[in-house]
Amino acid sequence: MSSNKLNSQLSEISKKLDTLIRLLSLNLIKDIKIQKEQITILSDAGFQPRQIANILNTTSNTVSVTLHDIRKERVAKESKETPSQEEKAEAKPESQKN
Repeated sequence: MSSNKLNSQLSEISKKLDTLIRLLSLNLIKDIKIQKEQITILSDAGFQPRQIANILNTTSNTVSVTLHDIRKERVAKESKETPSQEEKAEAKPESQKN
């Protein structure tokens, strides 16, 4: 088999795989109307910003900015849920404090 024919076949397979991935990812987010939630799900599924932008027909910059906002929100939420060292010390019974 010639190298050109093999490259052509590999290219065709790659295109078909890309189509399958796009269809599966669209199915994953089909019932979600809010773009931010769609981006969150696709990112958590392992897609890169450029891939997410391609799937959602938007720009990779829009996706990157949204992901940045999502990360900031997650950090803020985690910091509220996790008690600080001072809060942990205050919560200790008097017998355990130094």
